[in-house]
Amino acid sequence: MTWKFNDQYMGYLPIESFVPTLALSGLPLTTPWPPIPSGLVMAAEDPVWGPGEFIFAKAAGTIRLRALVSFLPVWNATNRNYDWNVVEAANVTLSGRMVGVAMSEQGSVGAVNALTIGQWGWFMVTGLTPINGTASVAADVAFAVVAAGQIGANAVSKQILNARIVTPATQTVVANAIEGVSGGDTIRVSNVDGFFVGCYLSGTGVGASAICKTIDRNAQVLTASVVNSAAVTGVVTGTYNNATIFYSVAQLNRPIIQGPIT
Repeated sequence: MTWKFNDQYMGYLPIESFVPTLALSGLPLTTPWPPIPSGLVMAAEDPVWGPGEFIFAKAAGTIRLRALVSFLPVWNATNRNYDWNVVEAANVTLSGRMVGVAMSEQGSVGAVNALTIGQWGWFMVTGLTPINGTASVAADVAFAVVAAGQIGANAVSKQILNARIVTPATQTVVANAIEGVSGGDTIRVSNVDGFFVGCYLSGTGVGASAICKTIDRNAQVLTASVVNSAAVTGVVTGTYNNATIFYSVAQLNRPIIQGPIT
């Protein structure tokens, strides 16, 4: 994904980046934080995934890549403002909470990491995005939260309203391998469309259990979470599940989890 903000101003944190906690940043405790207002809503576009809206908010716990999250603004007595806190959406009935999808990832060497408590990032509330799930969900059906931060088949009193699956997690995309040296973690391909940070990579020479860690659209380069086992040749396949985590693609329109119905 290569999101570009629909705004005349520059300096916003990229959608798939994250801001560390103040303590980790090395900045003085008096430094205004974060550099973007908490709760800011911005529109952005991606050539493949289309337009979307994102909220800038703070992790109030560990949040996995593309997890379903819920929002709860909390008064910050020190800064005298509201921090938009997010946690992985709880697997409970009738919560009625506003939800979104975690877009930020740390992408450290050897892993695609979760956000940890106190870190800031962007969370999609409108648009198309893969969502972390426990199973593939069929196209054009409703879905529900079935485990903390994860979606699955629709369930009574836990449906995600104003949302619909458009592509099941059985989806794969294929591109010709152009370059990928043994022992390196980058793979240049003919086309990166349809690949996303978190999808599973395979092909001749691609390291075992490789996960897509970054995407460079200009250079048509994927970075893998493990090094190539040999020169990458033939085709590279991006798979939307690894039989444990399933990334079905959903259409969101400021969704909420179903609340009380009486």
